[in-house]
Amino acid sequence: MSDRPAHNTALEVSGGTVSIGGNVHAVQHNHSTEPQRHPSGPAPGGTPSGPAERSADVGILTVLWEEMAAVVEVLRQTPDHRVEQVYGGGTVHRATFSAEGGPVRVVAMQALEPGTHSAALGYQQLRRRFAPPFVLLVGIAGGIRADVAVGDVVLSDEVIWYDSRRETEHGPRRRGRIQATAPVLRHRINDFLVRHGPVVRPGPGDLHDGVPGTGFRLHRGPIGSGNAVVTDTSSDIRSWLAEVHEKTLAVETEASGMAQAFYEEIDDDHELRGWLTVRGISDRADRHKGHADHQLAARHAALTVQWLLPYLRPAEGPR
Repeated sequence: MSDRPAHNTALEVSGGTVSIGGNVHAVQHNHSTEPQRHPSGPAPGGTPSGPAERSADVGILTVLWEEMAAVVEVLRQTPDHRVEQVYGGGTVHRATFSAEGGPVRVVAMQALEPGTHSAALGYQQLRRRFAPPFVLLVGIAGGIRADVAVGDVVLSDEVIWYDSRRETEHGPRRRGRIQATAPVLRHRINDFLVRHGPVVRPGPGDLHDGVPGTGFRLHRGPIGSGNAVVTDTSSDIRSWLAEVHEKTLAVETEASGMAQAFYEEIDDDHELRGWLTVRGISDRADRHKGHADHQLAARHAALTVQWLLPYLRPAEGPR
């Protein structure tokens, strides 16, 4: 089975061109959370300029502090959670989760700032230092479809980049790109959803919003991504996304950067398997957008990742 994304195809939309391309049961909290600097500077196996030996199976990238805090709470439930400071001053969290067939080694780090460029650089740092075959972008997004509620989680297997455009006297003519996750990850998402279904009800030992029995829904589908923050229901971006793909679920500001970085690397690294965006819905991408539900959405996204990790153990052996 090939793990590589499909080749790009061109699609004319609204005056522009759209390219189509591309049960964890952790038990203990490790109380040692003081950052540890690796004595030689860079993380083991990597240098500031050279490739790393694979020291993680899944890399997690976040942007906001609420997103990173929620991911860290999940990682702290494992017995071997540890914190390291890497070359350049960044902090990474590492942990190992149990899965059928063997452990899943996870490394998580936070991008320096919001936006597609910082996300692409964060992805490259994860890959260069730890070489994880899978990379997850985990955090929050604004829902733009009626059936996607605040607190729900979107598993995005397609990213629609909405930034590229030509400005004309008649308004912008957008030239977006659609990039899809690799087939291997789509199969893993299928298995995950067959097991868990579309409605999630956290158990007493799970990280959740503190309300017993509170559930949220999982959605799978495309999201829009670009550097523009959307806070208007009449936004040209929202209208264009609905025209490009009527099932677009949410908007955010990092996934297209990570997807492009993956796309440009895939032919150079045969161990690279895929990327996935996991987004908790924190608002409706309208004038009421704010910070009130950031932590709720981030916790739900992190909890979903906790359940998803056992499905992401890379297959060993020849391919």
